[in-house]
Amino acid sequence: MFRAREGHLPHRPHLWVDRPVGTGIGRFRRLFLARKRIQAVRSFLREYPSVNRIVVKGASLEILAAKREKRKERIYISDTESNHIAHRLALRGATSILLPKSWRKEASTGIFTDSRVKCYPEILPDLYIDTEQGISIRNQAIAQLHESIQGMTDDGSAAPIVFHRRIIGGGIHDGDEIINYQDWIRNLPVHFIHTKESAVEATDGVWDMPIQIAMFDGVLTGSTTTAAEAVIHGMPTFLISKAERGFLDELEIRRPDLLFRWRSTLSDEFDRIARDWIEAMAEIRRPSQIQTEIIEFFEKELGPIA
Repeated sequence: MFRAREGHLPHRPHLWVDRPVGTGIGRFRRLFLARKRIQAVRSFLREYPSVNRIVVKGASLEILAAKREKRKERIYISDTESNHIAHRLALRGATSILLPKSWRKEASTGIFTDSRVKCYPEILPDLYIDTEQGISIRNQAIAQLHESIQGMTDDGSAAPIVFHRRIIGGGIHDGDEIINYQDWIRNLPVHFIHTKESAVEATDGVWDMPIQIAMFDGVLTGSTTTAAEAVIHGMPTFLISKAERGFLDELEIRRPDLLFRWRSTLSDEFDRIARDWIEAMAEIRRPSQIQTEIIEFFEKELGPIA
């Protein structure tokens, strides 16, 4: 996203750092990269002594670097209970920890009970998803999208058009969450628009995707973030993943008509859930209401949100 920041983020001094995770990176290599990253961030911060606030989402190594450089405010944000290593590191250096009220306490490392924790309401996509813009984009594009798809099929099929977001994994916590479902979805009666996790990472589309997914009839994905964004837009969403997140539990309670989850590596009963999801796409779309409490929370903690 940062590579495609033109028009989205102002130009500011920045530092590229290596992720100490990924396929083929062993324990010792991970420790080496983590130490190197902390040293690089510390050197960078020394160039800007006036910076006194560090805000990260899941990036606990920067919190440690900021602590060693004696920066006053070190704010750690997360909505991912399974990111245990990052949480343990954040506990060593954060001055404030922001977690969702829906946090699955039994799945965490005990971070939730720390005195520095403040709980934000709703879920993070409520903070940045513009449902009104999503409605506008859908109204402008859906008819043209259907016409284009129908023109490419022999029978002029009017099947639902589904955005398929496939994740490639490699994160420190998601290796055990991914389900290989490709063979299960081949014959579903929908038109898929496919994209991989890395397909638009260096293009302007990565900024537009949270809004542009609203133009489709539904979403199928292994990404918990994409699933949450789609549900906020009011889209019937099929999440195929073993991932457990408190924000997903909250969405299931808030929008049981939209979020369909499959957590098993076995395909028994998969077709039944898929049919329910497809039927939901025939219903009138009803996006989530704008949640003002989470906006007020983060403006209080971080300042005005543009």
